[in-house]
Amino acid sequence: MLVKNPKFEISAVSPKQYPQNDLPEIVLVGKSNVGKSSFINTMVNRKKLARTSSKPGKTRQINF
Repeated sequence: MLVKNPKFEISAVSPKQYPQNDLPEIVLVGKSNVGKSSFINTMVNRKKLARTSSKPGKTRQINF
């Protein structure tokens, strides 16, 4: 898969907030401090598309 123009779209806390589009989605799931954000940033060749938190395990949103 070639990612041409990655961008942050929305943070959602419920299904009614999910974006309505036909774009492919990739899901990353893992425990705190396993490098999910670093993996995303490496794959799209950007330093700060996916942010890291100073408090691990506190994510309560889905980021599109």
